[in-house]
Parts: sequence; C-alpha cells; structure tokens
Amino acid sequence: MILFGAAFTLLTSYAWGRVLLRKTPAPPEIALGLGAVVQSLIVFFLLLAHGARWYTFLLTGALAIAGWLRSAGQVPSLPRKNPIAPLGRPALFAATAIFGAYGLWYFINALAPEILADGITYHLGLPYEYVRLGGFPDRVTFYDMTPQAMEMLYTMAFSFGRHSAAKLVEFAFFLATVPLIFRIGRRLQLSDLASLVAAVIYFCAPVVGATGSSSYNDAAGVFFTLAAFDTLLVWRDSGDSRYAALAGVLAGFCYAIKVPGVFTVLAAVLFALAQRRFRAAALVTLGAAIVMAPWLIRNAVLTGNPVAPLLNAVFPNPYFHLATERELAANLRSLGPVRPLAVPWELAFGDHLDGTFGPLLLALPLGLLALRRRAGRWCWAAVLILALPWFSNTGARFLMPAVAVGALALGMVLPRPAAWAAIAIQAVLCWPQAIALWETRYAFRLHDFPLRAALRIEPESAYLERHLDEFKLARMIESQTPPDVKILGLAGVANAYLARDVRVTWQSAEADRLLDTLRVATFPTEPLFDWKTTWPLQSLRALRFRLPVSGSGEFEISDIRVYSGDELIYTSPHWNLRAWPNSWEAPLALDGNLATRWRTWQPIRRGMYFEIRLDHPQRISAVLLYSRAPRDLMLEVYGQGSDGRWRALGAPYPLRHPNEDLRAAATLAMRRAGYRYLIVPTGAGGNAPLGNALLGQEPEWGLERVEQAGRYYLFRIK
Repeated sequence: MILFGAAFTLLTSYAWGRVLLRKTPAPPEIALGLGAVVQSLIVFFLLLAHGARWYTFLLTGALAIAGWLRSAGQVPSLPRKNPIAPLGRPALFAATAIFGAYGLWYFINALAPEILADGITYHLGLPYEYVRLGGFPDRVTFYDMTPQAMEMLYTMAFSFGRHSAAKLVEFAFFLATVPLIFRIGRRLQLSDLASLVAAVIYFCAPVVGATGSSSYNDAAGVFFTLAAFDTLLVWRDSGDSRYAALAGVLAGFCYAIKVPGVFTVLAAVLFALAQRRFRAAALVTLGAAIVMAPWLIRNAVLTGNPVAPLLNAVFPNPYFHLATERELAANLRSLGPVRPLAVPWELAFGDHLDGTFGPLLLALPLGLLALRRRAGRWCWAAVLILALPWFSNTGARFLMPAVAVGALALGMVLPRPAAWAAIAIQAVLCWPQAIALWETRYAFRLHDFPLRAALRIEPESAYLERHLDEFKLARMIESQTPPDVKILGLAGVANAYLARDVRVTWQSAEADRLLDTLRVATFPTEPLFDWKTTWPLQSLRALRFRLPVSGSGEFEISDIRVYSGDELIYTSPHWNLRAWPNSWEAPLALDGNLATRWRTWQPIRRGMYFEIRLDHPQRISAVLLYSRAPRDLMLEVYGQGSDGRWRALGAPYPLRHPNEDLRAAATLAMRRAGYRYLIVPTGAGGNAPLGNALLGQEPEWGLERVEQAGRYYLFRIK
C-alpha cells in the first residue's frame, strides 16, 4: 500500500492538472504542480468538514482521473523560441549514471520509515492525527497554525500507505525538479550542459538529498518556486495572461507550503512589474492570494492573527507569547559558533548550519559573470530575493531555492571543460561515502542505505527502535495512557508514531505558562515580594496597578489580595480584569495559586497596567500584591471612586515573602488546565534539569511515576 498511496496521490494531482489545463499548453511538471494545488485544497476543506477519510480521498481521486480520461486528447505543446542542442550521448550517459545512482540512494531512503526530527514530530505527526480524527484537531499550537499545503497531500497518501507513502510524495516532487531545471534553462537560452551543471549541483547536494527523500517539505518548495519561474518565462515569451495567473497560483502555493515561500510570491510579482505589465502583476497577485487565503483565513478565525504563529506583536492574541516568538526567532537566526566569514565554508562542507551543499557552492560567485546577460540578471535577482529567508533562519535548507537558481547562473558562464569538471567534482565529493572520509560527525545528511528497512525485510518497529529514542518513548506513552488523554511534554515526541495529544511546552501560550509554573516551583531563583499599599477606607469600583517608567525586566503578578480594614474581600467571578499587555491571562493573578502568575511576557513599557473592575463599589483600605518583579520596580496604585474619577492611592514598598513549597500548587495548575500526564527528560540540556528535580520527589509534587523510556519519564498527575 506504500506505493499505491504515493502513486494514487500523485496521479490524482496530475489528473486535476490535466483537467484544468486541457486547453492550455503546459508540460507535465506544471500539470502536476497545478493539480497538487487543487488536491491540497480539497484535502484542506475535507479536514475542515471532518470528512477526511480514505474513501473520500479515493472518491476525489476517481473523479479527477475520470475527468482527465474524459477530456484526454492531444496535449498542446508550447513553441520554442530557438532550438537548443540536446545533450550528446556521452553527456546523457553521465547524467543517467549520476541521477540514477543518487536517485536510487534517495529512493531507498524515501521508502524507509521516517527518522528525521521534523518529520517524526510534525511533517508526518500532523497527517497521522488528521487521518485518525478525520479533521483538524480542536487546539491551537505552533505547528497547527503554520501553512501545511504539502502535509495535505501527505495526509491523503498516509491514509493509504502511512509514513513512507507520504515521503514518496515529497520525493516525487524532488525528482520532478530535475527536468524543470532543464526546461527553465532552455527558456533562458542556455545549453543543456549548463542546465546539467545546475541540476547536478542541486540534486547531489547533501542537504537537498536529505530533505528530498524525507517528509521535509523544502524540496517541494523548490519545485514550486521553479515551476512559478518557468511559467513566468512562458508568460513573458507568449504574452498569454493565463500563464501569469498560473504562475501566481504556483508561487502562492510556496507560501502555503512554508511561510518563507512568500518571497517567491514577491519575486513573481516583481518580475511582472519589471516587464511593466501591471495587469499581469495583478493576475499573479490574485492567483497567489487565492491559494494563500485558506490558511490566512483559518488562522485569523482561530486566533485573530492571519499569520499565526508569527507577528504576534502586530496581532496580539491569547495563543502565542511574544517573548517565546522572539526567543525562537533569535535562536533560528543565530549563527551559533560560526563566524560570518566562515559561513560559505560551513554551508559547503562544515554542517554547523544544519546541512551542506557540497564544494560547488563555493564556486557560485563565478556565476556573477552571468550579469552580462539578461538571463543572468534575472537569475541573480531571483537569488537575492529567494535568499532573504535565510537571514531569519540560518539552516541550510532555507537556501535551497536560491542555490537552485544560482546554479543556473553558474552553468551559464562555465566553459565546456570547466562545466564537466564541476559536474564530476560535485557528483564524486557529495557521495555519502566520500563525505564520510573527512566528516566524521553525524551531520544533517543521508548516512545509510536502509535497503532491508525500505523493503520491510527488517520490521518497521525494529528499524525505528534502532534509530529513535523518541520512538521508544512513543510506544511507552501509548501503552501506559488512555487514548483521549491530554499530556504535557517538556520534550519533543515522535508524534508521527504516537496516537496521543501531547502538547510541547514552547508551542503554545498555555504550555508556556505551565512550563513557567513548573520552573517557579522548582527553581525559586526569583524571590517573591509582598507589595502592600494602604489608604483610608473609601468606596471604590476599580483598582489599577500602573508602571510609570519603562524598564528592561518583566512585570508579573502571582496573586492579589484586596482588604476592607482587616477583612479579606474574596474575589468574585463577576470581577472584570483588564491588563496591558496580555489581558487574556489576567485571571492567573487572582486564582489564589502562587505558582501561577500573570506576566507581561515582554520588557516593561511605560503605561503598562493591571486593572480590577469590581462588580459593585466596595469599601477598600488596602491591597496586597505578590510579585517576582524586580525589587526596584516603580509601581503606582490607583483607585476609581463611585464618581468615576481615578485617584492615586500610593506606591507600594516590597517586602521579601517567606519561602513556600509550591510544588503541589504547580501540579494543581496542570490538572486545572486539563492535563493528566507529564513527560519529562532527564540528564542535561533543555528541560532536563526540571526532570531531574521531579525524579524521586513524586509525593511532594503530587505525581505518580508510571514508566521510563531511556532518559524520559512519564508521570501521572494525581
């Protein structure tokens, strides 16, 4: 069923493309691309309707194939501007040997079970859940909100052939990129040898092979980027506006695959504008918008942020913390230990940037000589735009579209002997065993030829247990927890092999808060202070705590107590709480739990406040605020009288609060949030110190140790 799942998904996509392009000349790659856009959208709407089942996929496929066969005829072909001399017999033999050898290596890895990190967490974890549920899950987390156009196709393939079927869908688009490179080369009036240089540089690159033979969607993103480029060239040469709209659709799908694909849309629109064809630019924009809209609208409806989980400063919402987004962004754009001048070497050979392109990456600057030609200028303009996402995520994968186009520019300028030398160097030095001669670290590339696992001679479970501790953890969780349980994970899990709802700490505001609660109870490094303000007894209808100056730290409130004389005024669910920022979490400041807290989740800015609006005026004389904010914090307290006027009530002075054991309170917060199990790592790194602190102290926390898988522990929340 693996091959059927992949083949049926791809055939359905191709059929839709041929149905829509029955009167429009287009090569097979473009028909496949357009049909994939259509089928991806069909799966999206089936998931919205909770009707995504194998039989509905079978029906949509049957309809597409029937429509194709009914309208089948001679497909009109595009005229060529000028004939290009094809590769000679020796060149064809060399190309067949290179692409055949690498292609076989990649195919076997694609056929084997998924073991790469992003694949086992969300690229296949989400399709697995969609197939189980028949629709989108009822939650909002980081990966739930990212565009998932390829994951829609994975879902269809997964429903028939599970993990490897989905991987083969990505692999097919990876393979289809090679003829697309030759097609673009011919439209740019390059020799096929120049295109062969570009195709070998791209196809043999270790990072490209690893992504193209896995469920990572980057290789598909390159395919659709080049498909949009090719279609734009057809529009430029023919003037047919249909191709402008088609290019917009293909470019928009790049965003639907992954957010950085928006730069493909930008490049496509700028290309049309550069031709001074404003109507065509509008068609490109419209085509892209149609494909992008479902994901933007879904995000806006669910979170209020159309580009969630990003840009939360522009679109504040209760589902994602700005501080977490900024921390993640800083980590992704960091070069780590790599010095800026060493970046080219690392991307070519070193793998400190999560992947390498091989030695020919260092030769790409020679392609600047192509700026003398119009085609070269178009290529380098595209390279500059397509490379921009890398500055926000320095992983090598984010340069794949730029490298593919830059390789065409290099192929333009290399004389025949140098072109053959470039092909030989890239093909030989990028071969996995050749890389292993000088690179002994476990880098992001293919290492094995898992033939036994690919053919299922070695059982899938045995292969996964050899390669993934996360798989052992997934099996342990499934055997020890009920299917409808909600689990908090302090470490990533293999969702692709786990039929449970595990919320990982950094992926949502709710999980963020619970991680913060656990840290407060485990490592009370921030002292708790009592900030008390008293004044003559008076009738008030609201209280406000305001920050008069900006600062570098955060403001937070663990609890608030309001007094009338010596008597505590108990909180009421009818009180209206307001705060700026993060008003959604204001109730945490009045839940009576010192382990939870309302936080600004961003540095203090002048005018930030927390406000309590009572359900009716009450006689109040004091307020006690518990906070871990810096002791030198400037804080003002105001009260609103029955006349509606605000008056200053004073400025509280902090006193150190006695130490309290908050471990049971932290566990209570998890239980109130609906969690019944907790997964923790132990050892070193990440959240392991938290796991170390829990281990052996289960009674003090109100936890029960259930099972262990390597360095991971599963606890039940009592």
